[in-house]
Amino acid sequence: MSFTHVVTFAWAQDSDAARDPAVVDGIAAALRAFVDEADLAGLRSWTCGRDAGLATGNADFAVVAVFDDVDAYTAYRDHPEHRRIIDEQIAHRVGGRSAVQFAG
Repeated sequence: MSFTHVVTFAWAQDSDAARDPAVVDGIAAALRAFVDEADLAGLRSWTCGRDAGLATGNADFAVVAVFDDVDAYTAYRDHPEHRRIIDEQIAHRVGGRSAVQFAG
């Protein structure tokens, strides 16, 4: 059994993330560095990226992570570096957010 976390963001229209792919690339780099450097026990896989632009109405950015269990997800979610990146680089740029977590 595993536990999967999926989150998508739509950047606020007036945000620099909506206008400048380099800003989004910086966010992705910060998240990747966090995942690479943190000791995240129970993390099976993790990826993130910008929408490919193949359909209208899609979110702009997504993160997908698979964990051993809910406890591993919670440790990731609450990790201080993860919270810092969200607070400093993501939250003020988001116009819409959707997330789901599921076991399976």
